[in-house]
Amino acid sequence: MTIEFTARHFHAPENLKEYAHAEVQRIYKIFNRATHCHIILAHENNAYTTEINLSVPQRNLNVKETTDNITKSIDHAVDKMIKRVKKVKSKTYHK
Repeated sequence: MTIEFTARHFHAPENLKEYAHAEVQRIYKIFNRATHCHIILAHENNAYTTEINLSVPQRNLNVKETTDNITKSIDHAVDKMIKRVKKVKSKTYHK
């Protein structure tokens, strides 16, 4: 799976990028047919937003989560995406 990383309105340190990559790998463990993932982190008005765009065969899945802590935002977005991927996987692939 190809992972792209974008930080908007702030400079993301390397350890934050590594953390986001590690968290997104949880999605790949559940559904290894994912081909591309774009992580977008934004900081505005003391709030951190994490947006994850995931490409799976024949679909593009998107989630967005905003909290006051960047790691919480990443965790919640990944958890949302895992739920969405499980739902798609069960409907489409009957596993």
